[in-house]
Amino acid sequence: MLAALLMTACGGCSATDDKVDGDEVMDADSLVVGDQLPAFEVTMNDGSVVRTADLKGQPSVVVLFSVDCPDCRHELPEVQKLWDRSRQGELTGDGKPLPIVLIARKNLTEDIEPFWKFAELTMPYSPQPDRKVYSRFAPSRIPRIYISDASATIRVAYADTGMPTAETLAEEISRLNE
Repeated sequence: MLAALLMTACGGCSATDDKVDGDEVMDADSLVVGDQLPAFEVTMNDGSVVRTADLKGQPSVVVLFSVDCPDCRHELPEVQKLWDRSRQGELTGDGKPLPIVLIARKNLTEDIEPFWKFAELTMPYSPQPDRKVYSRFAPSRIPRIYISDASATIRVAYADTGMPTAETLAEEISRLNE
């Protein structure tokens, strides 16, 4: 099953290079609770493809991150704990894995893999050479975590500071399953 955890923007880290292929990053406000997840399609490092449409019909998590971000490096192991609980069927009422999608803000596989190995992370992620996908969610700041409901409406959003533990994320998800 797909994993829908999307994490971006570094705690205290704002965008320093706001160009995407020579074009300015979309000047959009950050998504907030009540907004719909934006349309996106990403290829994960395991070869699977995740689209916004794949996240409908059940709660999901999107995590935007950068391995260059100290706050992201701190939060990613918490996301791994959530991922592990999801694979064990603990987060949904039907015992199926929860979609969790991790999307890099601007890191390629060769940037991400050393940290993944060091931190013993096993979650699939989508490496991104630029901020095109990230810019659909926010203009700056990472990490970011969005929890959406079955209609792909954002119900919980975390950005930059005060990031949640795996237990807090699991509690937020369980509220959506009630």
